[in-house]
Amino acid sequence: MAATTLPAFNTLVAESISQHSQIPPEQIIVLDNSDKYCPDGIKTDQSQDEEGESLAAIFGTMASLNKGALLDKNLCTGNGGHSFRSALLSATDELANLAQGRKVRYVELGPEPFKSSVIITHLISSGVQLSQYVGIDINPESELTMRAALEPIIGPDRFAYLVADFYKTSADDLPPLPGSDKEGETITVMTNLGFQEGNDLPSRLGPMLSRLTRPGDLLLSEMQVLPSSAPSSDASDSESDSDVSTTSITDSKLVEEFYHHPEMLKFSSLVGKKFDRNFDLSPQSSPNSSSEDVGGGGASSNDYEYIFRLVPLQLSNVGEVAVATTLVSLPIPGGKGKNYVLTNSCIKYTREQFARARETQGKFGVKGWRETGDGSVVFQIAERRH
Repeated sequence: MAATTLPAFNTLVAESISQHSQIPPEQIIVLDNSDKYCPDGIKTDQSQDEEGESLAAIFGTMASLNKGALLDKNLCTGNGGHSFRSALLSATDELANLAQGRKVRYVELGPEPFKSSVIITHLISSGVQLSQYVGIDINPESELTMRAALEPIIGPDRFAYLVADFYKTSADDLPPLPGSDKEGETITVMTNLGFQEGNDLPSRLGPMLSRLTRPGDLLLSEMQVLPSSAPSSDASDSESDSDVSTTSITDSKLVEEFYHHPEMLKFSSLVGKKFDRNFDLSPQSSPNSSSEDVGGGGASSNDYEYIFRLVPLQLSNVGEVAVATTLVSLPIPGGKGKNYVLTNSCIKYTREQFARARETQGKFGVKGWRETGDGSVVFQIAERRH
C-alpha cells in the first residue's frame, strides 16, 4: 500500500488539538516532521547560508539534549533503578549478546553524535566487530559532526552516510560493506532513538523500518512512555481491540517537564524563526505554557506564546494514545489574531502499546526491554521477522 494513501499524522494531531482547545483548525499551521530538518522543508525568505545555520542549530539542540542525558548519572533513576545512561548501556549489552559473534553493521536513523559514540564504543568493548557505520539523515548539516565524532572510534573506511528520507530508502540502498566483509556474515543493528518512534503513525513507521532491514536484523528504539490505565469503553472501535489499554494522560508531569527543557524551547524557537525572523522564546518573553485558555487570538500580552498540550489520538490495533504537542503563536499582520505553528508532535505510548505497535505494524517481534528506574523511558529491542 502506498504511503500516500495513509492519513497524515500531524493533520490528525492538529484536528485533535482543535477539538480539545479553543484553537480553530484553520489557525494551526501543520508541518510534516521531516520539513523541520531538510533544506526544502519550509519555504522561507532565509538565504541559503541562514538556512544552513538554522538546520545546524536544530541538529545541535537534539545533540545537546542527548549529551546532557548521558552525563547525568541520576537522570530517570527513580527509586534506585537504571539511569537513562545505564538503561541504554544495558540494552547495548543485549544487542551484543543477540549478535552471537557476527560482525555488525550499525545503521542509525536520525544520527546524533553523543549517544552513537557511547553505544558504538560499548559494543566494541564488548567484543563486537563493527563492520560499518551508516548514518541516514534528511538533514545534510549533520554529516560533518558525525564524522568528527565517530571516525576516531571506527576509522574513516568504516564510516558511511546517506542524506536521504527514511521513507524513500530501503536496505538495498545501504552502501556495500568495506573490505572483505560479506553480507551473509554480518548482522545489521538499526537504531531509531530520540523518541523518533513517536513522530509518525505506526502504520507508516512499521513498513518503513521493515524496508530498511532484512530478516534477522535487530532494531533498537527508544521511547518516552506514560503509565497505562485501565481499558476504557471507547479505547477501540472494534471487538478485537477490546483489551487495548489506554494512556493515562493525567499522569504527564515528566513529559511536560521534558518539553519545557531549554533545548526544546530553543528547538521551537528555531522553527518559529522560519516564519518570523523576530520570533523569540527567551525567558524575557515569558512563554505561555497554560493551554487551557488559548483561543483564536489569545488573551496573552506576549507577542509569542509557547503552548504544550497532551491530546488523545485513536490508533488502529493500538488503542487511544496520548500525543505530546507544542505550538508557537505567530501574530497575524494587521492585528487579526494569531496563527499557531505545530512545532512538536510525539506519541507517548504506554509500554504495552509500544509493543503492540511494533508487532502489529511491520515485520518485527519484540525480543527485550530495558527501562529507566522511574519508568519514563524504555529501550525496546526487536528482531526483523521473515
